[in-house]
Amino acid sequence: MFSTASLFSILRQAIPLSCRTRVTDVKWAIEIQKTSLEKRNLADLLWGLGFELVEGIDYPALASPKIDACVTAADAFEKAKAVRAAFKDPAQIDPEFELGSVIDYSTNPPRRHTFLEVDSCVIKTSVGSPTLTVSPPKELSPAELERWTVDYEERQYQAKLEYQRSKLEPAYKSPRAAKVIELLSIKTPSAETVYKIYELAEGHPENRADFHEKFGISGDQFDRFRDAVHNPSVTGDWARHAYHGEPRTSNPMTKREAETFVREIAAKWLESLRGPIPHEGA
Repeated sequence: MFSTASLFSILRQAIPLSCRTRVTDVKWAIEIQKTSLEKRNLADLLWGLGFELVEGIDYPALASPKIDACVTAADAFEKAKAVRAAFKDPAQIDPEFELGSVIDYSTNPPRRHTFLEVDSCVIKTSVGSPTLTVSPPKELSPAELERWTVDYEERQYQAKLEYQRSKLEPAYKSPRAAKVIELLSIKTPSAETVYKIYELAEGHPENRADFHEKFGISGDQFDRFRDAVHNPSVTGDWARHAYHGEPRTSNPMTKREAETFVREIAAKWLESLRGPIPHEGA
């Protein structure tokens, strides 16, 4: 929880000038009543989705041209719910993310619209990026050590931010991506899960040729993959099918290879869904 008294000055310091537009008049803003994220992190993540963190009445709020285009407060709240789902559900970037009132700034004074919802059960998991502790070079002067520390902390933050964005942005843009992210979190996936991840990324078998060309999947690789996930003569009871048959290839993938293969494909596909971060004037 944080005060909004000096929010704009905080945001001006947090967001680089090249990645920021001027805060303009907004019609609708939806308050963020609860978040576990630090101010700068929340603002940067929202910015990557095309939203701006602005001052609400009691809480900071999110706004965007797409929300301002809404006719009713209910429509605006639906847009914000999609943001909340991306933060909370599969990506688990901020399990505590909660929306508050919709603020109508077209009236004077601004008018609040509150929507009551039934709480859903959300499994809370910790989400973090791999970190590596690095010690500063020896014999630095106090001033050099201070500069090194600031630079190091900034690089750590940017690495964390990129890790968060790599999940948040695809989850927001595509229900299929959200499902893929959810399935990728399973530590010991079944063959059904592994193949479902592939199918979600592919979209439909009619897309197979284009999908394979785009992501560099050879026909032999795919056949080796199918041998592993489908054929019990290759992977036993782990396989999707019950009937035994001759493998398509002489060197089918192992279970571990099949899982690695599909995780690499999923990572490339999720990355392909991300767009450029908006810049000033965009």
